Amino acid sequence: MVRRKSVPRSMGTPSETERERTNVIMNKRKRKSHVLREIKHLRKTTHFLIPKLPFSRLVREIMLDLFPRQEVTKIQASALEALQEAAEMYIVQFFEDALLLALHAKRVTLMRNDLILMRRLRGRSDIINR
Repeated sequence: MVRRKSVPRSMGTPSETERERTNVIMNKRKRKSHVLREIKHLRKTTHFLIPKLPFSRLVREIMLDLFPRQEVTKIQASALEALQEAAEMYIVQFFEDALLLALHAKRVTLMRNDLILMRRLRGRSDIINR
């Protein structure tokens, strides 16, 4: 009978570690492909990304802060839609530009510093810096 060296269970056999590595790689690929599919889907759609009701509540709150004494309680649906479209377009462009800064720094993760630098690069004329 041939004696085999016993391998401690904590170390695992080489085949198990290889399987674990391939599982991790496959999971990363699945997540990445899922994210890419979602991005492609969102690019093709024309619907709003922010739900209408919370956005309208935010607009009403801002209106009350700007005009506290006046009774401005109504806003046309088309005006609200135009505001939402402009706000979403600005947010998307802002994050795209900030992501370019992160990629330039050889990072995939968007950080707070990228957003701060993006605001600074856009200058005083940008609506967010007024």
